[in-house]
Order: sequence, then C-alpha cells, then structure tokens
Amino acid sequence: MIDRQLIEQIVEEVVKSLAGAKSAPNTAMKHNILAVGDLDRIDPAILQALEKDWNVLPYDFTEEAQLHTVMKAVFLDASQDLLVKGALGICDTPETELLSACIIDYVPVTLIPKPNLYKILSGEKKTNGEYFSSLMEYKEKLLKFGVEISSLEDLASPKPINTAQPEIKKLITQRDVQECKKNEIFADKQTIITPLARDTARELGKSIIVMDTKGAESAWKWEW
Repeated sequence: MIDRQLIEQIVEEVVKSLAGAKSAPNTAMKHNILAVGDLDRIDPAILQALEKDWNVLPYDFTEEAQLHTVMKAVFLDASQDLLVKGALGICDTPETELLSACIIDYVPVTLIPKPNLYKILSGEKKTNGEYFSSLMEYKEKLLKFGVEISSLEDLASPKPINTAQPEIKKLITQRDVQECKKNEIFADKQTIITPLARDTARELGKSIIVMDTKGAESAWKWEW
C-alpha cells in the first residue's frame, strides 16, 4: 500500500533542495497541456501563442490518457453533445469518458465550444429563451465542476497584470491547506500540488487557484 504521507514528505524535501540550488534565468519548464481535437484546424498564430506557455500534447483516443503527466486539458471544437453529457456525467463516448476522468482527477479543463455554440453560451447570439436557459444550466454545472468554457483566442492570449498579486506558493502540501486561514490558496504553473493537498482542499471546501506567471488569475480554479 502506498504511504501518501511519506510521498508528500519526500516531495517537500526535494522541492526545498531544488529551491536552494542555482538555476539559470529564463529556463522555466513548460507544463504539458493535453489537446483533445484536431490541432491542424487551429490558426497557426494562435497555436504558436499557446505553445509559448505550454508543451502541447495532441491526444490520441487509441491510447490511455496519462492524466498525471499533464497540468491541463483542453477540448477543441467542443460540441453541444459534450457540453450536455459532461454536465450530466454521461460517459458513452471516448471524449465524454476523458472529460469525466479529468473532472474526477481534478485536472483543470477548458472547453473550446464550436463557434456557433460559443456565441450562444457567451450571450453574443440570441436564441429561444427556454432553450438558452437550459444550455446555461449545463454550462453553470460544468463551471461548478471546475471546467472553464472559453474561446481559443482567450486561452492563448496573455493575461493582464494584476497589481494586487497575492502570495503564490511553489509547493502546496496537505499541511499548507490545513493551516491556511483563507478559503483560497494561490498557485502558479510551476507550483507542485500534492494529491493529499487536493484531497484535503476538497474535504475542507477550499479552492486552489492557479495564476499565470504575471500574477493574473487564470482559468484554472478548482472549487470543492
């Protein structure tokens, strides 16, 4: 049986050792983002902007997803079918199974809806009132699960600088979550979050919010 407390202690010691070592400037490691969909259909300029901050990994449904190796998953050209089934927890396709697995394992998810669907969800396009309300209920449920719904341009664009930048930790452990007096704990793309920390945050009803490198709140917000 795996001793998770021991693993957490080892991780903490390793991070402390690395923090004490000298590192060359501008060598920050890019984290992996799992891209579900056809990358060839993305505007090359947008893909290039996304790759500045992420190591983009195209997902092959013939292989089992290694979610522990990625920091985020993005579903490109997401359909209404995925939106509705994701909100209802229906897993009858490889895509819906992957979305459910990401939510269950606390892997931050961004859905990039098809253009027409995104216009409806963002309020840009008006449609039947009752039908719109129903779609918005599914959207709100996904947001509560920690799923972001965004455009690809917004995902790839740089975030504005937040002058009121909160303190961001480089390692979040179970003890950090337990001792935190606030309901929100801030991290960035380089922050290591231990599994026990995630479990404890969920149990205590606290949020772990991932900020971008300039201190602006990004789309990654886990609320339990």
